[in-house]
Amino acid sequence: MYEPFEAQIKEWLKDEPAVSAAGVLQHLTEINPARFKAKNIRMMQRLAKDWRMEMAGLVTLDGGWIKSPHHPPPRRQVMRAS
Repeated sequence: MYEPFEAQIKEWLKDEPAVSAAGVLQHLTEINPARFKAKNIRMMQRLAKDWRMEMAGLVTLDGGWIKSPHHPPPRRQVMRAS
């Protein structure tokens, strides 16, 4: 159901990180009102959460989020006393 729109949704999430799942669903409803209804909100919430985590470089493992091995952790900057 959402696969044809996945790239567009991810672009919306990237461009507007604060957009809610309800906001995304509203965009989809405007594009195709026959396909998307208010009752689809829970599925959109799950997908938006997963896609946001994926975009942040996180993956699920046994129900928990971990940093993807393909995205190394950020380097720490060492503060030196003068």
